[in-house]
Amino acid sequence: MKRNIRSIFFISFFAILCILCKKAENPFVVSPEVIILQNGLLLDGNGSYPVENDFIVIENGYIKYVGQDSNLIIPEGSRVIDLSGKTILPGIINAHVHDGYYASNLKEWAKSGVTTVRDLGNFNHSPIEAYSLRDKLLKDDENARLVAAGPMVTAVGGYGNYEVSSPEDAQQKTLNLIESGADIIKIAIEDDLQGKRWQMLSMDEVNAVVQTAHDNNLLISAHISRAKHLEMAITSGVNDVAHMIVDELTEDNISKMIDKNIFWIPTLELWKGVSEIHTLNWDKVAISNLRKFVRSGGKVALGTDYNGYINKFDLGMPVQEIKLMQEAGMTNMDIIIACTRHASIVCNMDSEIGTIEQGKIADILILNDNPIENLNALTDVFMIIHNGSIIREAN
Repeated sequence: MKRNIRSIFFISFFAILCILCKKAENPFVVSPEVIILQNGLLLDGNGSYPVENDFIVIENGYIKYVGQDSNLIIPEGSRVIDLSGKTILPGIINAHVHDGYYASNLKEWAKSGVTTVRDLGNFNHSPIEAYSLRDKLLKDDENARLVAAGPMVTAVGGYGNYEVSSPEDAQQKTLNLIESGADIIKIAIEDDLQGKRWQMLSMDEVNAVVQTAHDNNLLISAHISRAKHLEMAITSGVNDVAHMIVDELTEDNISKMIDKNIFWIPTLELWKGVSEIHTLNWDKVAISNLRKFVRSGGKVALGTDYNGYINKFDLGMPVQEIKLMQEAGMTNMDIIIACTRHASIVCNMDSEIGTIEQGKIADILILNDNPIENLNALTDVFMIIHNGSIIREAN
């Protein structure tokens, strides 16, 4: 009798233990006060075929789960949002702007679905002031995330505002930017623009800046406008090229960029504005060059150069840039990837944003229609989630 009681006890204990273990092993049991998105069409930013009816679980600002697991337990108190007929994609990233240190601009970007911007040239503050202001702006979820280069590194008398006079000076001043809090380093390789001749960094100075940044795990973005400057940027090993060149792009340069995994940020909206103001054909040349680059398999990230020149730019969703990219032969999926995953890579934040995946920050744009079918859907916003907080939703 005692043996039977003991057996019943151990069997019961083992059964309870199994139940507890099964619950502990289930990775999709989430704590209360979470947001759960369901029944939408998911474009994850990786270029994968759109997926219907996934669950997306958001908790403490991060994506905890993406998928269709039937074991998902929805805790009491969660906000469950039915997105039937809607399209879900990562927050858009504009990887080339100026005037990103103004809360009004950041709010305008964020509420349009551009949840991150990369400012590639601040001319109004010292580096320390700029990075301190960035940190303050980052505390408000209604502001787009600001990735900050600070000033643009250039030669004495050059195109930019952070002058270096030698390779040694270039190394030290780049270190100063890094130690002050730069997210990325921007250099100018330019000698003839805006109707003016400029002093230009030497190859040794360019190499010193690039090497110093890379030694400290920062990326380098290079301002260029001509093929001869592009060759210098490629040789030095920059990570992305800001602006499509407005003269002939050779197959050799395309091959070198692809071999070195260098991204291109075409800023077609800039060249369209410049061409209209000065009666030039640079916009047409830039579109033609981008078409050749994309056909060869080159990687593109979206960036507009917002307020980098006197022409009017789109503040918010960069509609004009997107349409010009489409004119250059990029497919709708190419453009979505350029706006999300590729742009996150040049921001050096691809482990945190740019795709909808478990463990990443919950920056999510929800649209009323599918941008793969019609890019105009990018302006038909149903909801925006930034850092896990809903910052805009349809009435």
